[in-house]
Amino acid sequence: MTPSTADAQLKLSARPVAPERYELLGVLGQGAMGIVYKARDRELDREVAIKTLQRQDARGSGADVEAIAGRLSREAMAAARLSHPGIVTVYDVGRFAGTPYVVMEYFTGRTLTELLESGPLSPDRAVHVALQVCRALAYAHGQGVVHRDVKSSNIMVDTGWHAKLTDFGVARIVDKPANDAGMMIGTPAYMSPEQARGGATDARSDLFSVGVVLYEALTGATPFPGTDLARVLDDVVRLDPVPPRERNFAVSPALDAVVRRVMGKVPDDRYPDAMSLAEALAQAGALSDTAPGERALHHPRRRTAVIAAALIALAVGAALYLPARFGDPASQEPTPVAPVELQASMELPRRAAAPEKEVGTPACLSVNAVPFATVYVDGREKGDTPQACVRVGSGQHRVHFRWLQRRSPDHVVEVGAQHTADNPLRVSYDFRTGRFLSHAD
Repeated sequence: MTPSTADAQLKLSARPVAPERYELLGVLGQGAMGIVYKARDRELDREVAIKTLQRQDARGSGADVEAIAGRLSREAMAAARLSHPGIVTVYDVGRFAGTPYVVMEYFTGRTLTELLESGPLSPDRAVHVALQVCRALAYAHGQGVVHRDVKSSNIMVDTGWHAKLTDFGVARIVDKPANDAGMMIGTPAYMSPEQARGGATDARSDLFSVGVVLYEALTGATPFPGTDLARVLDDVVRLDPVPPRERNFAVSPALDAVVRRVMGKVPDDRYPDAMSLAEALAQAGALSDTAPGERALHHPRRRTAVIAAALIALAVGAALYLPARFGDPASQEPTPVAPVELQASMELPRRAAAPEKEVGTPACLSVNAVPFATVYVDGREKGDTPQACVRVGSGQHRVHFRWLQRRSPDHVVEVGAQHTADNPLRVSYDFRTGRFLSHAD
């Protein structure tokens, strides 16, 4: 955003959005959920970023807005416990003229996502950033805060390669009563398998997400490149990604092993805590605490971005995404949609699959739905999604899903003997878009 554009947008904001204490200097960014301003704290004479929530999202209800306001409040509550050089500081939170706002540290830099647009980082540079994130998480975990949404766009990097972790909007405070049991919280491509299932999470879930970030930084690719939300979630739970060394031979065998371990499907298979991961990374890369001896961070062909860390949560707008276009694996920028939280009260209990009445050679259907739902094959209930292999006979079958009082249309699939447990026919349905997807690997 150019300064002239920012100034123009600032002038368009006719109503006050923050107390008189804060002088608005410009608009840093605008998204579906609100606006982030650059401002000056008149009392302390310092620059800050103010993240505000629009009073009414054109695509959402008042309840949606209140839910997002609650997220801002949780972010402030979680961040208020934390004072660490690797974590963006929150200074103030409140409502002004009915508008929720959060005042936070103003940070000059770019997101890791933006840096990776030019290609992967060198292994020592990638590890240097990951080490800083690990130390920030080790501190947060020690204060009883689990982030739950660690991703490249929530990591800010300045020109000296100092990294900061931001957006604690979906963080869980360990000693507070949990009110999101059974919810699927986070960003799908970075979720741990237990998050994707809506299960219990702890610090090791954050470590899995660090592994995904490090994989991206080393290879320039996502380990779970599904073209739709249901496929990504299924891949997170089931798929072992291509080892990073196979994508980038500059990755050492030792570093490759660290990344693969921290992305283990079972929490006990990962490192026990963030400092253990940091130690393993340092040993694998033989790195010191200082930045690698490469050139300073430059931004060729682009102006130097001055971004408040607050902008990150706003830019994504929500924790869950659909890709901009179905069927386009190259699309790396997701389209923000309203958050989807799968509450326990919205889900039916798990059921055992009904006895099979097979015709022909047994084959496998891999089924999923968003939100998770009950699947029916030829009118027979087969249990709740996700399921890696619903055994059916070879031939045509009619599949539909039920979620609460909603029913998907019937979808006819042709299943053959080639659709084994290792190569099932995948069928998924998104109740938000009303769209079926089915394909075989």
